[in-house]
Amino acid sequence: MRALLTMSTALAIGVVSAGLAYGDPTSGPDNSATSTFARETPADDPTGGAYTTPTLLFTPAAAVPTWNVRVITSVDIQGPTPVDKLAGGACGANNCVGAEPGIGGELGLPGGFTFAAGTVWVGGDPVNYRGGVSPYFQLRYHISGDKTGQNLQLGASLTYKFVGFGNNQGMPGQDPGEMEAAFQAQYRKAAYEVGVEGVVGKDFATVAADGEVHAYALYRPVPRFGIGVATQLRIAIVQPPGGPQPFGDIIGGGIASYTYGRWQLGFLGGESTVGLATGSTVHAGALFEFFATARI
Repeated sequence: MRALLTMSTALAIGVVSAGLAYGDPTSGPDNSATSTFARETPADDPTGGAYTTPTLLFTPAAAVPTWNVRVITSVDIQGPTPVDKLAGGACGANNCVGAEPGIGGELGLPGGFTFAAGTVWVGGDPVNYRGGVSPYFQLRYHISGDKTGQNLQLGASLTYKFVGFGNNQGMPGQDPGEMEAAFQAQYRKAAYEVGVEGVVGKDFATVAADGEVHAYALYRPVPRFGIGVATQLRIAIVQPPGGPQPFGDIIGGGIASYTYGRWQLGFLGGESTVGLATGSTVHAGALFEFFATARI
């Protein structure tokens, strides 16, 4: 009887232990933070991981976990804005409010690579391409960095945009697009993070080329929520045909980000000069961006 009771107790303990292990989201082969198909965010990085950034002005340095998919949706509102934005109603040049949606997806690949595709505007191209969006393809590589997402993270990327800056009409079939090469550096801690990104873009339609600098700084009162600032400066390296153009454009403002595991909400509020140049005069307009991301 005592032997039977001992065996029954051992069996019960084994069943309970197995059940607890099965219910633990970090214990299964498809959910472990160290497995090939990791779905959970490491417990020591409640900020969401270095494959996320608090603003869409900045390309993440780290790779999306292997075979994970990250979906990004956004809407950008600028006013005043050129008439080539998705602005409703009658309005003259540069005196209406425009709103543009964006959607993208990122796939984590083996070896520290990430493939991304979608549409984008913020920090991008003020052109009318099939309704005011600029499709892109991107390949990123995580050069180095702690897998916890903390400390120094280095990355590089190549991005092909369907719309270059040599053809401002962006008519399908008439613009061969633009290629951008970028290098990213981030330093991340639970309480704060900063990032700097350098970009060089070459238009395929003309001799034109430009350079960009992106930067942000974020402070986290609590690990999941952060507030800070972000900016982007774009300047002409080689002027396009037709004479001197404005020196470039600037985007800047305050940012906020809330991350809960694989989910993220973000906001940017500030000013933008994108598309608001008249001759040698550059105007600024208010810019608001809302975005949401999810890793599945």
